Amino acid sequence: MAQQYDTTGKDILNERINEIARFVLNVSDVEVLADLDTEQQVVRAFRTDITKRVHFNGRDAVLHIELQLRDSTEKPMWARNAHYHGYLVGEHQLPVYSNVIYFHPSAGKNDPGGYEYSWNGYDYRLSYKVIRLIEIEGQTILDAQTPGLLPFTPLMKPPDDMPLDRWVQQCIDTTVATSIEAPTKGNLLYRLSLFGGLVHDRSLFERIPEELMQESSVWQHQREKFMAQGIEQGAKEATCRNLLTILNTKFHREAVRALTPALENIDDLQRLEQLLLIAVNVKSLEDFTEVLFE
Repeated sequence: MAQQYDTTGKDILNERINEIARFVLNVSDVEVLADLDTEQQVVRAFRTDITKRVHFNGRDAVLHIELQLRDSTEKPMWARNAHYHGYLVGEHQLPVYSNVIYFHPSAGKNDPGGYEYSWNGYDYRLSYKVIRLIEIEGQTILDAQTPGLLPFTPLMKPPDDMPLDRWVQQCIDTTVATSIEAPTKGNLLYRLSLFGGLVHDRSLFERIPEELMQESSVWQHQREKFMAQGIEQGAKEATCRNLLTILNTKFHREAVRALTPALENIDDLQRLEQLLLIAVNVKSLEDFTEVLFE
């Protein structure tokens, strides 16, 4: 599930990168020039999320954004950013402006936003911007109606004394009222419900007009994906049931029962189909067991 949030967040930032760049850099004249490739890095954990070549204040620079659902666990964020920053500076020989956006309200509280040391003529200093969505005044974002930021508003700070269910509804209403084409609006609403569901009761997002949600190409893709997964899972379960029926018919049930957990743990439909054909023709349970565990 965490991967879905990460992927969806990257999709939003890439689609609306000019808006996002203006927001994180806090400048109005930034121009995104190119997407910078980081695929050459060998270890996936060291690939950056969003890396763009940008131009503002009369010069080129690298804009780097990491998306964090929760706190970094395998390695502290400052150490990860030191790796990213060093690589990007060495590769592009440009100033690098790094940012970490934390989605969950409890995340990022202890991120120092940098790392430094100095000793005997050796000096190193790394600074990056920590952006915790819960610390952003959400009403300001709603008032600006910046499409690229609207899906994150349910995770932002609501106005004082506003109940959370009313805040969620206000985020939905503002997105619905935004002057953009229906498919884009549908995508924003789908993503708003996805991120909002991290901290709010998911039933609150059932208030999103269904006709708008159905306009979302992202929603349609996810729906087709889940349906395909459901069909495949159903086929696996049916094949496994048929396989067990054949084995129970031909051999002693207690002996077959000992193999049941291993058969139910097989996640490959083609493998189950092969075993089904073998079960039909096999002469002994011992021979079948040998094939099962080969």
